[in-house]
Amino acid sequence: MTLRSRLHGRLRRDGAAGVAPATVVPPDPRAVLDGPLDPALLTLRTSLASHRRRLWVRRIVRRTWIALAVLAIAEAALWTVARFFPLEAAPLVGLAFPVAVALGLLIITVRARPSIGETALAVDGEGRLGDRVSSALELAIGFPASATPATPTDDEVTEGEALFHDEAETDRFVRRQRRDALGALRAAPPLFKPRFSRSPAVAALVACLVLLPVLALPNPQDAVIAQQQDIREAADRQADRLDDLADDLEARGEEANDPRTQLAEELRELARQLRDKPGELAANLRQLGAVENDVRARIDPATEQRASAMTSLARSLSRAASGNQDANRDGDPKKTQEDLAELGDKLDEMTDAERRELARQLAEMESTAAGADGASATALQDAAQSLARGDTAGAKAALDRLGEAMTGAQARITTNRDLAEAASRLQDARRDLANAGRQGQGQQGQGQAQGSPNPSGGTGQGQGSPNPSGGTGQ
Repeated sequence: MTLRSRLHGRLRRDGAAGVAPATVVPPDPRAVLDGPLDPALLTLRTSLASHRRRLWVRRIVRRTWIALAVLAIAEAALWTVARFFPLEAAPLVGLAFPVAVALGLLIITVRARPSIGETALAVDGEGRLGDRVSSALELAIGFPASATPATPTDDEVTEGEALFHDEAETDRFVRRQRRDALGALRAAPPLFKPRFSRSPAVAALVACLVLLPVLALPNPQDAVIAQQQDIREAADRQADRLDDLADDLEARGEEANDPRTQLAEELRELARQLRDKPGELAANLRQLGAVENDVRARIDPATEQRASAMTSLARSLSRAASGNQDANRDGDPKKTQEDLAELGDKLDEMTDAERRELARQLAEMESTAAGADGASATALQDAAQSLARGDTAGAKAALDRLGEAMTGAQARITTNRDLAEAASRLQDARRDLANAGRQGQGQQGQGQAQGSPNPSGGTGQGQGSPNPSGGTGQ
């Protein structure tokens, strides 16, 4: 068996555990072998360094072309889809694409740095050196004794002695092949010039040609996005106003079962819904309309008439009780209650004629009291009758009930007024939210009208369009 066949057999055995020998990447002798290396082997590694850098640059250029193609295709796809669907995050995604591609390019560029063995294989292939350089590295690993510096006796072995000394012959063959590979490598021209990557470049060019008109032409989805933004902003504004209204009502509510306290909780829940789902215009309008209708159902429609009658009654009672015609000009029921309490204390000191005159004055107020509050009217009637009979104790108790009934009625009037104000503010919130939706639809319609004529010749407004507010329009 010849020396060459023994060497190839050993190399095949070494590579049998991995992939096919033709695809095995020889390792770097410096990373595998310990101790000093043969100067020729070190020179071979040094000579591969410049080729290694140029090969890396070629790989970087190739991957850059691919990255540009991926970026152009991604941008073209994004903005094409954005013309058919309202993608509000499209600008941010469009800006994120270059960052992501640059980061990916950096990672694959670092990982694409060729090893010494990959460079040797590439040099053999592009420089048409056969397997000289890669074989030199493989032989250095396969025969580590020949990778060390040569001793003086290594070069003095004669041809006859070599026949009896296989190891010496192998060592001479490996070193001679290494010198031959080094000479071929030195004679090789500069390799691995960056190449124009046709396929990625064509893909990038086509994507750019698609992207240019997509970006240049007006996007019909911009009006839809603007409408959605306006609706969300309007919903957020109304949510803040509802929270303020809820705080105001809760501050006025005197107890847990007060209608204003209960309404405050409903308004906070409604504000939470507006913030959580600002884009659901129809649902938000329906909920606003439902709460508004519920509040209006709680309001006494005769509140203002009762309030007017209550003011007149309170003023008249204070003047009758105090004898001062300028007393309680504002008609405050609380002031009237104080005046009635003082009158009850004076009943025993009054003469029969004074009590009868007071009973007459109270009887004249019964019609006004009936328009203000039923309980107040009953207490007023009892007080007048007791005074007419001379029953001061009964009259005093009736006057006390009258004062309490008037303050209770005034509290109900105040509650009804607060609920009416809340209903009005709910109506304003619903109207503003509906207007935001209508304005967005008008802008969208104008944008579409600019691109296509109106076959009817009209404005297309106000006919056949549903009311987005979904309310009663009160």
